[in-house]
Amino acid sequence: MKFLITLSLILFSLLTFGQDLTEIKSSLEKLKIDENGSYESGKYYYNPDNADITEIKKETLNKVLPNYDIYSVFLEGYLGWHNISTQCLVLRNSENGELKIIDPIWSKGISSEVVKMIIGYEFENKKELQLCVFELQDILLIGSEHNKDFKNTVFSENKITIDLYDSYKEERVWRKIEIGINKNTIEFLTSTNPITKEKRTIK
Repeated sequence: MKFLITLSLILFSLLTFGQDLTEIKSSLEKLKIDENGSYESGKYYYNPDNADITEIKKETLNKVLPNYDIYSVFLEGYLGWHNISTQCLVLRNSENGELKIIDPIWSKGISSEVVKMIIGYEFENKKELQLCVFELQDILLIGSEHNKDFKNTVFSENKITIDLYDSYKEERVWRKIEIGINKNTIEFLTSTNPITKEKRTIK
């Protein structure tokens, strides 16, 4: 038993602390607040003292996005006087080091930028497509796990339906999601407000 506990601790340490974050830290340096401490409202900035960087490995997404490394990073920011500091999904181009900073769902809704990177990709089979959908849900929830959650994912022949829940004050369906599929390819994603019926389509 003692051996198993020790082994578990070693494996956890390797997963948590064994990541080489040199390249992502170098890219994030471009997002540091300048020496005068000035910032632009609505933008996110890198503070190396509390960035909480974690590289995310996903079986299918890393295959769909071969030129990008996926990270979760805590970034600081203000919108006027409002503190919008949050954990963010960050995609780093492994070829040139450029970053895509993805606003969390609570701030801007489902990221069209990320979804468009997956639309049109031909998966090997339905199982791989389905796995990618769950992995996509995981990374889109970065920074919003405290009050957002995807539930009731249902796969059919030509579409996938998902309920995006919000738990602020009380749990409710915040958006109804539909993903259009053709064979093993995602063609579009629609996000509908169930109260106002306002629909947003990403394709």
